[in-house]
Amino acid sequence: MGKIRMDIKKKGIFFTFLAITITAVFILVFTPPSDISLKKDNQAIRTKISSVDNYVNDLETRYFEYALKASAHKAILSLIFYINTTGSYITDFDSAFSEVAINGTINSVPIDSITGKKIMENNTLNNWSAKITQTAFDTLNVNTTIYFVNLTASQTKPWNIDSILIVNFTVNSSVAYWKKGNVSISASIGIEGFHDPYYIVKTNKAYTNQIKRSSVEFNKWNVSKVREHLRNGTYVHWENSDAPSFLMRFTNTITPSSCCGIESLVNPNKISPSDQIESYVDYLFWTHVYQTQCTLLYNTTNPSKGIGLWDEFKFFKLDINHAVKYNITDADAIRTC
Repeated sequence: MGKIRMDIKKKGIFFTFLAITITAVFILVFTPPSDISLKKDNQAIRTKISSVDNYVNDLETRYFEYALKASAHKAILSLIFYINTTGSYITDFDSAFSEVAINGTINSVPIDSITGKKIMENNTLNNWSAKITQTAFDTLNVNTTIYFVNLTASQTKPWNIDSILIVNFTVNSSVAYWKKGNVSISASIGIEGFHDPYYIVKTNKAYTNQIKRSSVEFNKWNVSKVREHLRNGTYVHWENSDAPSFLMRFTNTITPSSCCGIESLVNPNKISPSDQIESYVDYLFWTHVYQTQCTLLYNTTNPSKGIGLWDEFKFFKLDINHAVKYNITDADAIRTC
């Protein structure tokens, strides 16, 4: 009997172990793979975060810069047309530039309605902000909020305008949140091709001049190069210049800008009267620096030698300092009085 009981006990243990094993197999086979699903979810979240993070980085390093460059160029162009329409200089350039570039208005009035030119329409920083926000929502399903804190324009080089935009923005997605404050965005645009606002106002739009940089090197000037300079209405920058910069010309601030001063020569054939006791260097001509200093002016013609510029540009004169800079010699000029 004892042996029979031992066999029964052994069989009972065996069947119990077998039942546990079968149950374990069923659990392993039919239980959903929760760890694999979790891994997949984590990977999807990481991918989403990476995509949005790239977008945030592109906002800082690319998109804002592109928008700033486009809006700044349009704003400068609009301000030139504004001066052409009103016949007046701008009182506060920084304020006007910022308002036009961001909102498309000047003194709270749409500038396009004043100039009659659709320049800022869909080209303001606010317009670009809306485009970026909508595109990000459509492609990444994120909400972007952009706030422009400040916008300025200045010059550190004679042929370029530097714009600096300070911006705050947030990006909110279903998986993460980004917040950026006082981000500084900079962009540079060239001034060539813009009309000089100084000429527009001083001649009441009768004589306009586009900014074109002279290709003549500072030590290569002569009377022939000056002739081409006058014909083409080109501009030159002298080291430690006494001339105003391009931006200064918007506000009639005719003071020296050593870094960025540019100057052109007034064509006597385009003004009335053509014969004036002035140096025909633009900023000197309209500020009348030499009007009472005739002895410091030189006619760029020498009747006794038949040399100079008066055959084409009669009455053209230069002050003694510029006669030296442009390498106008005694063979090319005589004292005015």
